[in-house]
Amino acid sequence: MVETERIALQDRLNPGAGIRQCYGCGADNEKGLRIKSFLVGDEGVSTWRAQEHHCSYPGYLNGGVACTLIDCHSAWTAFALQCREEGIAMEESADAKTGWTRAMHVEFLRPTPLDAEITLRAKMKARGKTSRTLTCSLYAHGQECVRAEVTIVFA
Repeated sequence: MVETERIALQDRLNPGAGIRQCYGCGADNEKGLRIKSFLVGDEGVSTWRAQEHHCSYPGYLNGGVACTLIDCHSAWTAFALQCREEGIAMEESADAKTGWTRAMHVEFLRPTPLDAEITLRAKMKARGKTSRTLTCSLYAHGQECVRAEVTIVFA
């Protein structure tokens, strides 16, 4: 593995990139979730730990937080895969590409325990001219708790 591949996708962008303030994935947002995503082959993988204030009711993760994790992780996976396809280093494209979530269909399969390490796994499902659709699942204790399909549009 090349050294830059060991650096989270979110940490590879230049310090002036506005996305670094995002609540879910911003590397510079100290009050945010600050997820860290990595490409493993063609799959985006992230692990994250909730805190008590991320609960819906005692012991379980809030569904909105789960959706934010999936949204941000899917967007970073799509962005990194697009950079790879175009042969662009992410560090060089920080201000060149912007995107947003067009659609997200979410299925809550079971409650997500708050005490578990959460794993997110995202894969490309389809490529459009300016969009990417990914599937992303959230796991806790090895069980799939939330599944989503997310479409990201690039400007």
